[in-house]
Amino acid sequence: MKKQKTFFVSRKNWLTVLALLVLLSSAVILLVQLGHAGTLSKNVGRLCLFVGSQLLLAGIVLFHGQEFFFRSAIPVWIWCLAEIFTLYPHSSTRQKAGFLILYACIAIVYTALTSGKLSKKYGFGGLFVCTALLIIFRRVPAMDQMLPTLLMLCALILLCLSMKEHKDGNYHRMWGDRSDGRRVRSLSAITDVGIYIMPNRNGAHTMFSDTVDITELDRYIHNKRRDDIPHLSMVQIFLAAYCRTIAEYPALNRFISGQKIYTRDGTILFNMTVKKKLTIEAEETIIKLHLTPEETLYTISEKLEKAFQEGKTEEDSSFDKTAALIKAIPGLLKKLTIWLLKVLDYFGILPPALLEVSPFHGSIFFTSMASLGIPPVFHHLYDFGNLPVFLCMGDKYKSLIQQSDGTTETRKRMKFTVVSDERICDGFYYSRGFKTFKRYLLHPELLEQPPKTVKHDIP
Repeated sequence: MKKQKTFFVSRKNWLTVLALLVLLSSAVILLVQLGHAGTLSKNVGRLCLFVGSQLLLAGIVLFHGQEFFFRSAIPVWIWCLAEIFTLYPHSSTRQKAGFLILYACIAIVYTALTSGKLSKKYGFGGLFVCTALLIIFRRVPAMDQMLPTLLMLCALILLCLSMKEHKDGNYHRMWGDRSDGRRVRSLSAITDVGIYIMPNRNGAHTMFSDTVDITELDRYIHNKRRDDIPHLSMVQIFLAAYCRTIAEYPALNRFISGQKIYTRDGTILFNMTVKKKLTIEAEETIIKLHLTPEETLYTISEKLEKAFQEGKTEEDSSFDKTAALIKAIPGLLKKLTIWLLKVLDYFGILPPALLEVSPFHGSIFFTSMASLGIPPVFHHLYDFGNLPVFLCMGDKYKSLIQQSDGTTETRKRMKFTVVSDERICDGFYYSRGFKTFKRYLLHPELLEQPPKTVKHDIP
């Protein structure tokens, strides 16, 4: 799949500065024209749409031009709609159709050009042709009446001239990406169709269990506690092993939202439920960690222990406060609120602040039955959110293992279960990934150093 170009604009570029000045001039001239004509009070709606779209465009260029310049197409669409609504009442049917086509072409060409889907040669040609046709088609006797429109189009052309292509080798966001992940666009057709056939996470999950010999791992933990990781635990080993597995198999860090597959490529979001006290009456809270595939056992131990301590304090966490706020909403309004959150999440526009406190959004959810002294359960995935993997650790137990010479030996063992969304990658990939995961559990010393290489997910 050919890599799509992404562009940015710099505030230090004189073309960008000139475009912003022309943009400001367009808004000022429109304001003066309406004031002289004595129709300012009658055209408040029109003025708000024009000036609002121009201010939004200027804001995107000034504050997000380096990374999200493609979003400047949003105010351009708003401006084009404002132009159409202004001209419609005073136009014939033929003119209405012509204005609709011309302004739609301007918006489409600008969007395609700034998002890298259309080459500059064809993009500039399209904008110039649309501008020329608009001047001919409007037939305004006094050219000054059309001046705000021409200045806006001039500002758009100047912005496109000031565009520079990202050539730093890093991924830059495009249309269709979410704030918590980028869209995986090079998947097979059957994978894309399969998501619509199996739309729910719980209807597309796979479950498996495995057992790991922890005899040497237990010794390793006790030795490291006496040495340089005083708070090392089995959960930390499992988490470090999973992060290292994602460094080799990044597709395990994908998720599905809005019937599309995304990847968190480079960011691992770990969720876990923590009881503030080991009593039946004690409240639970959620801890959430932002990790990377480059993490070592040392960094994970430090971050997880700090998160545990913060979660066990009496003070309410951000998750607790958000849950309490939703709880306070009356029943019917609460259903409407949850429905609205699901819709926003489907289209990838759920506010990042809510994504941060949500236990339903992440790379993996851990739960441990070891402290409860019971075997692991197969925990369901949540249909709300985008959590693709749920791992449950069971309690430790001893087992007699027959050796190759016929003798038996008592070994410590632990069962763990994994429930995963099968749609994010194929079964062969899963099997290779979790074999690697188990290898790191058996050789935790490999987790003390950062990985030599970190693989990135496909485009």
